Amino acid sequence: MRLLFIFALFTTLASTSQAASFDCSKATKPVERMICETGSLSTLDEQLAGAYKSTIKTSRPATGTDTSELLKSSQQRWLRTTRDACKNVQCLENAYVGRIAFLTQWNEDTPANSKLDGNYEFSHNMEFANGKHAIVQDCLAIKSLGNAQAQVNTILVQSNGHNCSLNGKFAMAGNVYSYLPEKGEHDFQNCQIKLTVKQHQIVLSAEGDGCSSRCGAQASFANGASFLRADKSKKACVAD
Repeated sequence: MRLLFIFALFTTLASTSQAASFDCSKATKPVERMICETGSLSTLDEQLAGAYKSTIKTSRPATGTDTSELLKSSQQRWLRTTRDACKNVQCLENAYVGRIAFLTQWNEDTPANSKLDGNYEFSHNMEFANGKHAIVQDCLAIKSLGNAQAQVNTILVQSNGHNCSLNGKFAMAGNVYSYLPEKGEHDFQNCQIKLTVKQHQIVLSAEGDGCSSRCGAQASFANGASFLRADKSKKACVAD
């Protein structure tokens, strides 16, 4: 009987250490131990990890803009501010179910007639020429004007802190906004800038030879950008 008990205990510990998407034998946070000790949470954690990996693989949608860094930043923030803040199983189950839905909707178009007016940001780490690092913010502001048009201001912080900004009108067609160059804007003759609105993100993409020269040698719209729709900043984005 003693040998059977020891074997059963070893089997239980072994299966527990393999639960969830991480090594439970190395769990240090209370929330991690709760996940490892609760079967339903372990299953949800594995499902979340699968959804995250799948979404990362498809984070370069038809717009051509890579949104993987935005997704990674969003996931890290969710772990820190939502999952790790839970104190009980029900809170964690709700958090996981909501996050899995968020990930599966990542590349889905926004529903028709969604209200988009507001200020959005994406924080990212910037390395400067002197070797120093700093957290900088790309920002985007949208204000509907009527007649299927919107005023859009955006500032992208790029190589060595150089900015690329745009302040102008966009034509709306479904979930795609297209920039309407003003007369005399010759640097946009060969650059088409679009905003594609997804369920949880807004993706800026640019196509054409002129996109690389719009803002100088160290900044451009050529690589596109992305913004979390949940990142509504209190300070408006004001382009030059």
